[in-house]
Amino acid sequence: MTENSNQQRYAFNTMPSSNNNITDIHIEKERKLVPIIFLPGVMGSNLKDKKTNKQVWRLDSEFSALPWLLWKMGDAEARKKKLDPKKTEVDDRGEVVDAASNQVLWVKTCGMAEGSDLSYESLQQQIDQTIKNHPENRRFGTRRERGWGSVSYISYGNFLENFQLFLFQTSGQISSKLKSLTKQPSFTLAAGSKTELIFTDDQLNICENYDLPIHVMGYNWLASITDSAARLKTLVEQTIPAFYKKKGRTVDKVIVVTHSMGGLVARYYTEALDGQDKVYGVINGVQPSTGAVAAYTRMKRGNEASWPMAEVLGKDAAEMTAVLGQSPGPLQLLPSVDYGMGWLTITNPAGQSKTYPKSDPYKEIYLNKDDWWCVCEPHLINPRNSKKKLAKMQKDWEKYEDLINRDVKTFHEKIAHKYHPNTYVFYGLDDNEQQIKKEFLTYDVAHWQGQYIKGYKSQAKSAASNHIGDQNRLDLSEILESRTLATNNNNGEEVKETMDYDTKQAANYTYSIGNIVERYTLKPATANGDSTVPKCSGEIPIESIKARMHIPVDHEGAYKEAIAQEFTLRAIVDILLEVNKQDETQTTAD
Repeated sequence: MTENSNQQRYAFNTMPSSNNNITDIHIEKERKLVPIIFLPGVMGSNLKDKKTNKQVWRLDSEFSALPWLLWKMGDAEARKKKLDPKKTEVDDRGEVVDAASNQVLWVKTCGMAEGSDLSYESLQQQIDQTIKNHPENRRFGTRRERGWGSVSYISYGNFLENFQLFLFQTSGQISSKLKSLTKQPSFTLAAGSKTELIFTDDQLNICENYDLPIHVMGYNWLASITDSAARLKTLVEQTIPAFYKKKGRTVDKVIVVTHSMGGLVARYYTEALDGQDKVYGVINGVQPSTGAVAAYTRMKRGNEASWPMAEVLGKDAAEMTAVLGQSPGPLQLLPSVDYGMGWLTITNPAGQSKTYPKSDPYKEIYLNKDDWWCVCEPHLINPRNSKKKLAKMQKDWEKYEDLINRDVKTFHEKIAHKYHPNTYVFYGLDDNEQQIKKEFLTYDVAHWQGQYIKGYKSQAKSAASNHIGDQNRLDLSEILESRTLATNNNNGEEVKETMDYDTKQAANYTYSIGNIVERYTLKPATANGDSTVPKCSGEIPIESIKARMHIPVDHEGAYKEAIAQEFTLRAIVDILLEVNKQDETQTTAD
């Protein structure tokens, strides 16, 4: 197979029955180049330290997060220092399985076999040549050049490898996986979808008109999503076109496939940075389109999700707040105004409930520092301020306020109700609404339930004078699912109990057992979803997009599911059919 601009030449050797002469028949087929860019979810991109170049966060294997298990490397102070958006950047040195890995293994086996006289240098040259000569690498560049090393291998490695094989075969023919899409889909689209995602053989054959290399864009998920969207803009409009121009090929537009936060990155690019005309279509998986209440609950009690997320972002409020209090990206996952009001409920011990926000989540919850249920507890922002100096706490709070006003609120407003018109969406949902499996239980509301606790003892019955926050807090070390507050029920007096003993021993002996207090506990998630994104946020309004469906899928592992991959493939084909129609119209006009 040879290259010439957008043409692909296939050579077939034939042997006529009349003689043994081999004749070469060359069939040239022009292919249009349509890169597919994959955007990972939060924590799905590898990060390194800008100054030292040392890795900060990388998931090449299940053992990659082990250093965070050590308290000296993974406490709140260490997290604040290491996971700083201003000191970190994307690390593209992660695990990548090259397209020629099988051939390279064969070369290594032969080169190191007994009796081989190949030098190390000669063997390495053969390996390099094998990689260079692989049809995928020769045509699209290596997978590392296309950014595959910038994302978590254990989350996306197998998916990317398989998906590239679905979209490009070295034979030049379409894959058996694509051919199988003539069958009925394994899923049901939502009513109102503008396409059926069912194809004929002739429609699938148009895939032979396109080269579909997968590119991957890792991004700094600690930094603002707007920064990541600007990175995507550069990739789509400058980097990729220049990359293929060197190969004598042109790129008009791309297709974008996203996971979770990656969907918000793509949305900001297409809808706020004028990128819509550079993108043929967007496929979104488990996007928190209006935010996720889990972003609130994890700030208050730590991360209850998978152990890597808990061990890195934080397993309690102290560790989470130390990182998120300085990181606009994760804060932008908080529920926006579009999520709706009343997603936070506080029920006191008497059974009376209040719900928030009533009209403004930023003012009432995100920038509120005077109520214990506020999202960000000021004394946890900076673990380096161990003496809780008031001036330092106030300065740290002002920085956090700036993040909410400048990055979170503005970001939410700029993407509100906006989606690329050619968007395809899948989200997670348990099919059994009556008995939701544990792995799909999701917070759609956060509910704190209060109760009276009799006999509470504490060295400090009130918050210190320099405490910024609710002055009724009794124990600032509570950083999981409970918060204890003083109550006026007994006017702060000690609760007394009288014990009557035999008059020979003692009479009317009285002793103190402590105060009566109020304790609030965050109730478990009860709604349907993917464990992170509830139905109300994952179910993007059908009138704004092309197609939508839901499947029982876990948030982190969404693209590991066969049905999710099938939906994505069908969406890509559907997009290509429209591209092909536009190209034919343009050709006729010319």
